[in-house]
Amino acid sequence: MDKVSSFSELLKIGGSEVSKKVSAGVSSMSFRVKELFQAPNPTDKLVEDATSENLEEPDWAMNLELCDMINQEKINSVDLIRGIKKRITMKQPRIQYLALVLLETCVKNCEKAFSEVAAERVLDEMVKLIDDPQTVVNNRNKALILIEAWGVSTSELRYLPVFEETYKSLKSRGIRFPGCENESLAPIFTPPRSSSIPEVDTTVTVAAQNVNEHVQYNAPRVQSFTVEETKEAFDVARNSIELLSTVLSSSPHQEALHDDLAVTLVQQCRRSQTMMRTA
Repeated sequence: MDKVSSFSELLKIGGSEVSKKVSAGVSSMSFRVKELFQAPNPTDKLVEDATSENLEEPDWAMNLELCDMINQEKINSVDLIRGIKKRITMKQPRIQYLALVLLETCVKNCEKAFSEVAAERVLDEMVKLIDDPQTVVNNRNKALILIEAWGVSTSELRYLPVFEETYKSLKSRGIRFPGCENESLAPIFTPPRSSSIPEVDTTVTVAAQNVNEHVQYNAPRVQSFTVEETKEAFDVARNSIELLSTVLSSSPHQEALHDDLAVTLVQQCRRSQTMMRTA
């Protein structure tokens, strides 16, 4: 009787484990089927354009425009993140890289992006990309750098433990991380456009070898700012500097000197500098 009771108990435990595995499998399959039958939407086309295999380098103007469209609620952030996830799963190395860059740009500039990334299981696809032996080194390193940066940003992403858990999981498996780049990849959110920034007339002359800036502007009126306005001003300044650093480091020197986005960011940095002095 003791043996029968013991065997019966084992059957209960075994049945419970099988049930859990079946439930997990069904849940995963349901999620994939749901993704498969999701109707195409206009946002997918925008993501495809921003991550086109024909692009030789990231289209920063287009990436930032997509961020503005999200912040202004012209497009759905969930659709955009889903579109990026699809592009990450593509086998073309250039598309994968451009999708990772677009993802990085979105989480830096869109407040809700991290929540969408977690909800849509984008990290799962990034881990698959890392584990795939066919993934090119540059793309693998890019995915690792992002996961590491998000994983150590515990203070900002404490409410989304999946980022820290994914980072620690890879680390426990002995995955070596290339280390964060000089620029900070921690979450930085772009403040709403409603914030008022003093108008500045700026002229930027770009030389062939060096960026010689000759700036002429009217000094803004001295005024007091609220704590919130001051914080937003600092956020704008920091974000502009980081994006400018990314543009300059990812483009050939001569092209960066004549890049419209680089010049615009230089002007934004100048405006932020002026506002910092009056804040």
